[in-house]
Amino acid sequence: MNIALFGGAFNPIHKAHILLAQKAMNEFGIDKTILMPTFVSPHKDTTSGVSYVHRMAMCKLASKSDSRFIVSDLESHIEGKSYSYKTLSILKDEYKNDNLFMIIGADMYMSLLKWKNPQEIFSLASIITCPRDNDNYNSLLEYSRILKKEGCSSYILKEPIMQLSSTYIRENVSLANKQDYLDKSVYEYILKNKLYGVK
Repeated sequence: MNIALFGGAFNPIHKAHILLAQKAMNEFGIDKTILMPTFVSPHKDTTSGVSYVHRMAMCKLASKSDSRFIVSDLESHIEGKSYSYKTLSILKDEYKNDNLFMIIGADMYMSLLKWKNPQEIFSLASIITCPRDNDNYNSLLEYSRILKKEGCSSYILKEPIMQLSSTYIRENVSLANKQDYLDKSVYEYILKNKLYGVK
């Protein structure tokens, strides 16, 4: 089977996250995508949002209608920062006979060689990314050639998806709901638990 890891703060998870994973699954024949909220991010501060428990719960709600998604709390059991090479190494032990992929955004893709132990990441998984726009596709393609020389196998989605940030959602929860950027059950969860300053 082809298994993809899609990690992130998911603070909160929104429709662009789900759409990205679904497009990757459809375009590259991925059988399952593991949604994995970051426990201790090496890239950004997740303490300014909501707890890990809430982020896990929202991931489960956002992905419940598509049986290809698995929501995992694996990184909460790993000591220290949630580095991708550690996570992938554990997943490889679990999915010994499967092909591993990792889904990341365009900005993260362009910084891959600066990640912790990139060569180990490349040996464990192929990378899937998505262009922000048509111009960005060319930049990603050019960078993919550099990554290939470093032993990285990577794939770029043909078309961009809607550009949406969790920061925008946190600052405009009610508006984001009206704009259909949030799964209805995720929005209701945010209201029920009074997250992101919602009264």
